[in-house]
Amino acid sequence: MTLRETLKAANLPEVYRLINEKDQQNVVERDRPPLSTTVGAYTHVVEELLSKPKTKAYKMSWLVKESIDPFDKQVYPDVCFLNHSYVAPKKGLKPWGGTRGKKIPKGYYNCNAEKHNKTFACGFTPWSEVIDTPIIIEVKFSLEKALAELLWELTFYGWTEKRVSQKVKEIEDSIAQTKKEIKEGKYVTLPRKKGGYKIVIPDSVTKQIIDASVKKKKS
Repeated sequence: MTLRETLKAANLPEVYRLINEKDQQNVVERDRPPLSTTVGAYTHVVEELLSKPKTKAYKMSWLVKESIDPFDKQVYPDVCFLNHSYVAPKKGLKPWGGTRGKKIPKGYYNCNAEKHNKTFACGFTPWSEVIDTPIIIEVKFSLEKALAELLWELTFYGWTEKRVSQKVKEIEDSIAQTKKEIKEGKYVTLPRKKGGYKIVIPDSVTKQIIDASVKKKKS
């Protein structure tokens, strides 16, 4: 079923309950809303999604699966896009994350290339482009559980498509600013362990850290 069809077929009150149950695991108290708040917020989300014009399926399918957290090794529900054009890199090649236009070093493959990634994050994709895209559920979730996880992920950056688009623009501007500062030498480099990655912190990020620290001391 597509996302639109799933929204129409699912028991939405149960979906809202499951989303609220998920939010109750948040560490910060203000991020653990009462059920009524969750119902109100997601009712509007569903209404906006169902109001989107009919469109063709997105180039990738929705995928609901389980993944393992690399830090605590715990299994968690994972919602992403499944890349149907995935091409496995040749055996023996190591991943290289260079930028577009640069020659790939011998013995490596460009791990940033779309074709070499099985899945992609879905939080930044416009809602109107994915409403009529099929959902693949790889785990033994009920329809309501799968939809709850999908809606929770879909709204990570905002409660409306417009707000998500604004957030994407903010992040893109921040990335552009970071690249500019690094190019101009406006950054600090942290010491690294032998064989580790070099950590570069742009001046704007350093300022944010200092401002946050000062604000915390004042409060």
